[in-house]
Amino acid sequence: MTTGVHGAAGTARVESTPLQRLRWLLSDVQMTTPGLRSLALVSTDGLPLVAADEETPGEELATLAAGLTALSGGMSKLLELGCLRRTVVTLHEGTLVLMSVDETTCLAAYTSAGCDLSLAGYQLARLVERAGHVLTTQVRRELRGQPGQETAR
Repeated sequence: MTTGVHGAAGTARVESTPLQRLRWLLSDVQMTTPGLRSLALVSTDGLPLVAADEETPGEELATLAAGLTALSGGMSKLLELGCLRRTVVTLHEGTLVLMSVDETTCLAAYTSAGCDLSLAGYQLARLVERAGHVLTTQVRRELRGQPGQETAR
């Protein structure tokens, strides 16, 4: 819930909720990265947390991210290659990129075929750096526990 607060100059300032701040971060990256079609923070156990916009298929991205992250993480452990950082799946019409935020949260994005993956990768890595500290255990509980949460879409 948002609350209004009056600043020193008497102007009203609206404080945002964790969900609104995360959605703003995601939306900003999506809007400023040409070819980035959808973006969502998802849990690695398959739950959508927050999506950039109403058009993002959060539930589907969360399901894909959970499966691919489990497979990639298993391969990493089997081959003793360290912690999973990123999974990239290149398709004919675009690319799916999964980036670890921490061991329980992942940033899932898909792009159009013509997207500059260097730019998209850079923007997504910056977002992980910026969102990692915002997505605390308490915020995660708030996002998952909200009745009627908007995370699926």
